[in-house]
Amino acid sequence: MAPMHAKLLLSLATVGLSVLSIITPASATQAVLSLAASEWIWTPTATALAEVALRKDFSPLLGRSLIAAEIVITAATNMNLYVNGEYIGSESAPARWGYAQRFCVDLLPSFNVFAVNASTVSTSTIGFIATILVTYSDGTVDTIVSDTSWRVFPGSPAGFERLEFDDTAWLPAISLRAYTNAGLYEVIIPSDPPVLTFFSAGWVWTAGISATAVPPGSRAFRRTFTPAEPDTHDAYTLYVNGAFIGNGTNAEVVLAVLATNVGTQASTAGVLVSIEVNMQPSGRTNCTAGSMLTTDAIPATDAVWVSTLDAIPAGFEQPGFDDSTWSEVQAVAGNAVTIAAASAPITI
Repeated sequence: MAPMHAKLLLSLATVGLSVLSIITPASATQAVLSLAASEWIWTPTATALAEVALRKDFSPLLGRSLIAAEIVITAATNMNLYVNGEYIGSESAPARWGYAQRFCVDLLPSFNVFAVNASTVSTSTIGFIATILVTYSDGTVDTIVSDTSWRVFPGSPAGFERLEFDDTAWLPAISLRAYTNAGLYEVIIPSDPPVLTFFSAGWVWTAGISATAVPPGSRAFRRTFTPAEPDTHDAYTLYVNGAFIGNGTNAEVVLAVLATNVGTQASTAGVLVSIEVNMQPSGRTNCTAGSMLTTDAIPATDAVWVSTLDAIPAGFEQPGFDDSTWSEVQAVAGNAVTIAAASAPITI
C-alpha cells in the first residue's frame, strides 16, 4: 500500500501546569459521514457482560461494481470490525462508545460481508451503531446503516467474520433506539475540520504521587498509537514545524507531553488530553480514516498513556525511545474545561 498521510490535532489543558505545545496549520477535504439515519442495535437474547456477533451482507445491483467503503462505527462497550474476513480495527481504548472509529476499506466488486464482535459491561450501556458509505467504480455511492436488517448471534462463533460463514440461523437485530446526538449515547465522529472535545476525557498524572500534593517540577507522558490501517507498513519520516523528529518502518505515532508544576510548593496537578488523528492513505480520494484518543478519568481504562517517577530521560519524546518500564498514568480529580478554539492540525 502507498504511504499514509496522517493529520493529528492535539489539545491539552492542565491545572497548575505550563506546557510546551507545537502546532502547524494544515487543510484538507473529506466526505461528510453521519450516524443520523443509523440505529443502536443488539441481539434480543444477550445480557450485560455478553459478547455479540453481528453481520451484514451487501451485494450491488447487477452490472455495478464496488471498490471501497468508508465506515464510522462504535459499540458500547468494545468492538472489533472485520470486512470479508479481514480484521480492520477496533475501539481505540476500552469503554469508548462516545467516540466512533473511522475506517477506509477496499471492497470486493460484488458480494461483501461486514462483521463485528461487540461486548458490553453494563445493562445501561448496550448497543452497536455504524454507517457505511460504499463507493462504486463509476463514482456513485450507497449508504448502509445499522438497523434490523443486520443479523446477530449471542456469542462469537469461530469463523463468523468469513465470507462463507452461514448466518441463516441467526436472528435479526433489534433496534434499541434511534441515534441521538445528545446524552449518554452521543457519538463524536472524526471529521475535517476536526471538532475537538473533552467529552469522556479525564485528568491524569504520574502514578505513585498524591494528585493533591504534587511537588514542583516536570513529568513526562507518552502514548504510542498505531493507526487502524493494517496494510500500511511503508517507511515514514516525521517532521514537526519543519524539524526532523525521526523515521521508521511502521505506522506508529508517538505522542509525548512534558508537563510542569510551576508552583513553589506541592499542589494539585493534572493533564487532560484530547486528540483526533485523521489519516488519508495515499492514492485515495474522499476517504479518511480517523481515531479519537484521550486521557481517561476511569482508572486502568487508558493504559496506553504512561509516565515515570524517575528523572526525565533525554530523548523521551523520540519515536524510538523505550518506555516499556514506565507505569500507567493514574486518574486524578480536575475541573471541567471548555475548548475556546481548536488548535491548528499537525500534519505528519
